[in-house]
Amino acid sequence: MFDDVESITRFLDLSAATQLQPVAPPKVRPGSMTFPSYLKTTTPSTAVLPLEDRRLASADTTTLRNGADTRTIIRDFVVASPELSAAVWAYIRLGIPQKYTAVAKNPDGTFNREATMLTQQLLTRLNLLPDYATDGFTGPQSVRATSESLAKELIQYGSCCGEMVLNKARQPARIQPVSTTQIKFVAASDKTLVPWQYVGSAKIPLDISTFFYVTLDQSLLDPYSSSPIESAIKPVINSESFANDITRIVGKVIHPRQKIRIDEEMLRKNLSQEAQMDKAKATEELNAVISAVEQKINSLKPEDALVYLSSIGFEVENPSNAGLADEYTVLQEMSNARLSTGSKTNGTVLGYASGSSNIASAEIMLFIRSCTGAIKAPLEEFWSRALTLAARLFGLDVVVEFTFAPIDLRPDAELASFKQTEQMIVLERLSLGMISDDEACLQLTGSLAPAGMKPLSGTMFKQTSEQAATDKTSNNGSTLNQKLAPDTPSTGRGQNKKAGIYAIDGTA
Repeated sequence: MFDDVESITRFLDLSAATQLQPVAPPKVRPGSMTFPSYLKTTTPSTAVLPLEDRRLASADTTTLRNGADTRTIIRDFVVASPELSAAVWAYIRLGIPQKYTAVAKNPDGTFNREATMLTQQLLTRLNLLPDYATDGFTGPQSVRATSESLAKELIQYGSCCGEMVLNKARQPARIQPVSTTQIKFVAASDKTLVPWQYVGSAKIPLDISTFFYVTLDQSLLDPYSSSPIESAIKPVINSESFANDITRIVGKVIHPRQKIRIDEEMLRKNLSQEAQMDKAKATEELNAVISAVEQKINSLKPEDALVYLSSIGFEVENPSNAGLADEYTVLQEMSNARLSTGSKTNGTVLGYASGSSNIASAEIMLFIRSCTGAIKAPLEEFWSRALTLAARLFGLDVVVEFTFAPIDLRPDAELASFKQTEQMIVLERLSLGMISDDEACLQLTGSLAPAGMKPLSGTMFKQTSEQAATDKTSNNGSTLNQKLAPDTPSTGRGQNKKAGIYAIDGTA
């Protein structure tokens, strides 16, 4: 008897071990803990915020290497360097598709319609419906604008973070992105990291459930993230130095140069009597004449006529140095290759790649893969965590999966056939009952099933329609495959079916 009780108890313990304990509701408080990263102090002030102007039109970009730290140098060069700016621009533009889908699921992975509907309402409010009664100017807070700011943080610093700001009713009001350059970590007693935001001299604790931090290729030996384009700093500096050298050499060697020759003997004969007797005076008058001629020649416009005496010779020198041009080409290609490698961007995107169209297509496909892993996936993780917390604040035990549309450069007209194939697969799964009507509508239209829609999940409508179409289709005239079922009646027309059948000999 006791053996039976022990076996039953052991079975119950084993069954209980297969179920996870429910996650406790998040402990949150209204308001915002973080400060916008553009603020330099936590003290409110009515002073106008300063506008940073790098004056790149007249500044030497190579001096940006003297920044306060590596992150500052990267941020400055992303603005100043054409190649690095193009790399970051391409990652953001390509890595954030316009369309996205948010689906709420129960902890066991099944679809939850009510939570999905709530999530879509939250996204609509973040994009278009702020609290008009209490909020004034809210600034950019849509999913697109916030994702672009977070994507730029990912490329420049290798991580992004933000806080979900709650209103007085402890409901999500907006997402406030924070620059990771202001985040410092402290090791807690339980061997975890505690984030703090440093704004000026203030230190704000961010050990709260509404703060989210996502990293890219995080090193296990460092609590802080590193920029994926940090290796492009040296190539960028070399490229800028090379461009400055080329600018100076072009004006000094490559461009045509005007040469003026003055007959010194004739000029000395026409000097003043005092200059002919005094060597210093002669030098002074010669320099004055040379300066006057130089000023006159340098001030000529292209349409002005050049009139000169026989004592002055005028000549235009066109230097030719083909070997120097070849050396410049080799050096520039080496610099471009290093910059492309350091910025994790293909030369086709940066604008200086050469090769066949097949090579360019392959490079673009590789770059799309890079954008998917470096931008799209981390942002999906950030929004999934934020929307999951938002749904749980309403008492729903669900998780939210936020997914951007796949990255594709082809136009919609060209993708029509691929979308049709995808639609057939979705309808096939809906017909078999593998997904619900709402899930199918989300995949096909991005919205839940409309009210009054006939339930189709598990009705095998796809197989029925395909079977009916197969029965009606012909076999292209193949006699061997035709069904040998003639349409002639089995009995003669007008024959009395109830009459007896007699044999030929007349017996019944």
